[in-house]
Amino acid sequence: MGNAEALRTAGAKRRYFPQFVRQASAVYPAGLTGSWLGDHTGMIERITILGGSSVYIPEFILSVIAHNVNVGEIVLFGRAGAKLETVGAFCNRIIHKSGFPGSVITSTDFEEAVTGARYVINHIRVGGMEARARDETLPVKMGMIGDDTIGAGGIACALRTLPVVLEWARQLEAVNAGVRFINLTNPRGTVVEALGRLSNLTVMGPCDVPASMLNKVAELLRCEPAELRMDYFGVNHLGWIQDVELNGRSHMLQVLECIERADDDAFDKVLIDLFRMIPTNKVRMYFHRDQLLKRQQKADRSRGQILRTAEKQILRLYRDETLNELPELTRQRNAVWYDQTIVPLIEALESKQDRELVLCVRNNGAVRDLPEECSVEAPVKVGRRGIRPQKVGNMPRFLRGLYYMIKESDRLVVEAVSHKSYDHALQALCVNPFVPSIDTARAFLDRVMKEEHFELH
Repeated sequence: MGNAEALRTAGAKRRYFPQFVRQASAVYPAGLTGSWLGDHTGMIERITILGGSSVYIPEFILSVIAHNVNVGEIVLFGRAGAKLETVGAFCNRIIHKSGFPGSVITSTDFEEAVTGARYVINHIRVGGMEARARDETLPVKMGMIGDDTIGAGGIACALRTLPVVLEWARQLEAVNAGVRFINLTNPRGTVVEALGRLSNLTVMGPCDVPASMLNKVAELLRCEPAELRMDYFGVNHLGWIQDVELNGRSHMLQVLECIERADDDAFDKVLIDLFRMIPTNKVRMYFHRDQLLKRQQKADRSRGQILRTAEKQILRLYRDETLNELPELTRQRNAVWYDQTIVPLIEALESKQDRELVLCVRNNGAVRDLPEECSVEAPVKVGRRGIRPQKVGNMPRFLRGLYYMIKESDRLVVEAVSHKSYDHALQALCVNPFVPSIDTARAFLDRVMKEEHFELH
């Protein structure tokens, strides 16, 4: 019996395993707190993960088990090699230990992997952690903030990533056009925007940053996150909480007073005091960019370089065929996005009752003073009927220029990839608020083109 056939047989009868779910909940305390266990539809035959050789995929598997997601098979798609097989084998050992009635299969054939999937999770990192390290370090050497999501590093990441993602989208439309495409790949906002402009797929990008902020606000108010509603908007993880509602009433003033008393550096009290809204941590990269750049210039290693070393160590652990539980080294990354955003999104999409989540989606009028076709982060109603961005209204005036520049930079990056245009790529860098001058933009672009062989003319 083949791997896929064995999986279908195993998934034909579904059981509930309270003992292991209690164990998984110890790792993922956010799991099993909702009512979804009694509110799901039929089995999800297949979930496919693009970039399935990531050493952090087992975190997703554990979250699926902890939430008892009714899925038959999880397909890990990636390049042929020992890494993909090692991660797949370790995931199956975790599932076997749990008694969970599903299995993980690996595939190097894209069409085979995505056919029949209800959800495709885009998890790829083109170029691996080495590419992330370049996106974080090269801008710093040229006097700019280093990051794989925003600024010059984010644009380099997009130029490398979008050609791959757009080609896969073209193939996916041919074999499974009705799939829900969940994008984790950075730069998340740019990828979602490119797919929204150039494909007909249903695309959404879960945002772990606002989910983490919501959890912190809930702690301050001593309530469950599900009880709160955030008036939130953002682009490319640069997001703001404008209001917090509990039982239909604003508690923003109370939250701001609690933050003032709290000893938690997750809250930027300087910005909160100035603007009376709550920014995400990424917002600091603009408003405190001088300080951040100095720290990056003094740092021995970037985050990507640290993760690259950890990845090699984790992979060695996974090769131990007796290992069947998540090692501490994997947990140290604190990859909360699987349990706080990805699995809850899938649950919501399967649920009879709509839920509101903050997602990165096509704007479609959610933020009135940004283009319809650009991507934004906003509250979205999610359920079996699909996703419906909620109206946020206009942005605060002090942010309009900044955010419009960021979205124009995203649009130009998409144009650069679509037309293989050097001029569009240079324009994207020049208008980006994290790039100081046209001379720096040109020097950076010429450097990455030479090192990465981007096809721009």
